[in-house]
Amino acid sequence: MAKGIPLMGRGPDGKAKIINVDENGNVKVQLSGNNAPFLAIRKATLAERPPADSVPVGTTFTLTNENLDTWISDGTNWVEV
Repeated sequence: MAKGIPLMGRGPDGKAKIINVDENGNVKVQLSGNNAPFLAIRKATLAERPPADSVPVGTTFTLTNENLDTWISDGTNWVEV
């Protein structure tokens, strides 16, 4: 495995930072943070859909009909997708 390549940009010390790559030159990364899964609601009728501002942004609501009609909450409104 290669030891790394200089990355464009500099750290707080003013030096270029080294990143790890695999044998094919692909950059190896580590993710951090909170990537909680989005909420998906599936119901039979539109009357069962909660208000868009009562669910987390990114929540989807899908009707369990033949077309699987789906909306996504932007935090204020349901947007059809």
